[in-house]
Amino acid sequence: MNYLGIDLGGTNTEIGIVNSENEIIYSNSFKTNSFLTAKDCCEAIFDNLSENFKKKIEGIGIGAPSVNFFTQRIENSPNLNWGESIPLAEIFETKFNVKTIIINDANAAAIGEWKFGEAKDLENFAIITIGTGVGIGLVLNGKLYHGSSGLGGEFGHICIDRHNGRECKCGGFGCLEAYIGKEGILKTAKQKIEFSSGGSHLNKIVPSEIKSKDIFKFARKEDPVAVDISDTITRDLGYACSILANTLDLSDIFLSGGLAKEGNFIKKKTLKAMKPFLMPNIKDKISLSISSLIDENPAILGAVYLTKNNDI
Repeated sequence: MNYLGIDLGGTNTEIGIVNSENEIIYSNSFKTNSFLTAKDCCEAIFDNLSENFKKKIEGIGIGAPSVNFFTQRIENSPNLNWGESIPLAEIFETKFNVKTIIINDANAAAIGEWKFGEAKDLENFAIITIGTGVGIGLVLNGKLYHGSSGLGGEFGHICIDRHNGRECKCGGFGCLEAYIGKEGILKTAKQKIEFSSGGSHLNKIVPSEIKSKDIFKFARKEDPVAVDISDTITRDLGYACSILANTLDLSDIFLSGGLAKEGNFIKKKTLKAMKPFLMPNIKDKISLSISSLIDENPAILGAVYLTKNNDI
């Protein structure tokens, strides 16, 4: 008995066939912007799978941005250009003829961490997913939080600069995502490199070809411009984490997604930036960690778990 798990991101769409032992036995990925519509995405995934896999799929779980869990649609996603209201569950259910459930991708990651990672037995925690967009999955008092209208999880759109904030794809200004999402990081890098004295290793890279991994590679080597960029990113992330911690009194915050793959380097800098903003009575009670499933895609595992159990 197999299930299809999909992590639909703003840059990449990753798929995995998950068996009854919760092991990913087949995986593949696609560039999301290669699909003009959600139906194109569905067709490509369907065509990619062998007939043997398709015959054995018992259900589909999809983690995607801007999902309304109650309507099972993607609604007004700033990082997808497929329309304002996309009946994603219906599209996949019709094509594959199996039960399909969609959920906010960060909530899917939260379920994955909760059921298969280091969040087992935790009652109050968050997982922050940092990639093209920035999302959050929350488990509060032992229950996954969907929000009053099914749209909980848009952590990337809290405002961290309300005076001179960057414009965000959501239409707002100063959103966290505009600074620590993929495009935001590269925008910060280009600005700081442009105004640097020219002695950075980053000055030797064509601006349009700079990647996040380049920034952190040289920051580890104490390149001053790269260190300044990484400090700016983790300062903003740490400040946002402190708002979360002070508001909800969480025991744990996990980091996932592309930025979290920088591991302890990001964790230590973010924790250092977060600590000064924490209330004294919780400062030593909250743990910040990298997702234990960082290399296994917790969103795929979480989306499949939800489809198999539907008890979250």
